[in-house]
Amino acid sequence: MRRRFLLVSIVLLAIVAGCALIFLFSGTTLWSGSIPVMVEQEQTRSISIISTPVFTQFPVATITRSNPTTLPTLPLTVAPGPAAVNPYQISTTALEQRVHELVNQQRSENGLSALRFDPVLADIARKHSGDMAKQHYIAHVNPAGQNPTARGNAAGYTCRKDYGSYYTYGIAENLFQNNLYSSATYFSNRETVYDWNSPEAIAQITVAGWMNSSGHRENILTPTFDREGIGVAIASDDKVYITEDFC
Repeated sequence: MRRRFLLVSIVLLAIVAGCALIFLFSGTTLWSGSIPVMVEQEQTRSISIISTPVFTQFPVATITRSNPTTLPTLPLTVAPGPAAVNPYQISTTALEQRVHELVNQQRSENGLSALRFDPVLADIARKHSGDMAKQHYIAHVNPAGQNPTARGNAAGYTCRKDYGSYYTYGIAENLFQNNLYSSATYFSNRETVYDWNSPEAIAQITVAGWMNSSGHRENILTPTFDREGIGVAIASDDKVYITEDFC
């Protein structure tokens, strides 16, 4: 009986020793009472705005005395676009004046007289920019079918210049679509970060874009133009619409 008890004790001791060796060599430790916490890594996604916005140009019509043309007057249907809010709190009127200054700087550097800022022409340009911002398009002909000259006629503004053997009739126009920010970074767990453009950057980019385009440059450097109007509107999607009308 004693021999059987001794044999059982030896077997149990061998089992306990074997388990201890397994724990020792496998590197397993007993639970210390702490549970590891999973930390989710922040996810980001960046979007860059195209640095060269869309811009278009509309030339003035040249008409000889032998073939006069009168463009139809169509009803004006425009509405101002909503203003966006950004850290710079951009003033559209101040931006209009700055673009006007930079345009005259280009004329001065090319030996031309400065353009006068025409408030009536500026109002025509401003309404067109507002319409483009509201309806999200960029074109010289609005949805009502009016080109720059027709929009001027609808506002009671005509631009005719007599040069003796010929005369010009109509409003010339440059358009530019800019942006309030140049890039946006979207985060999974916090607010989007925008790389906002300052008002000066928007003005500089706009005029540089026009001067780097032959048609727009030609309008800006036309010697016979003596006045212009600049109109700026900001759309709900942070696009900046700029209209420049010449006479």
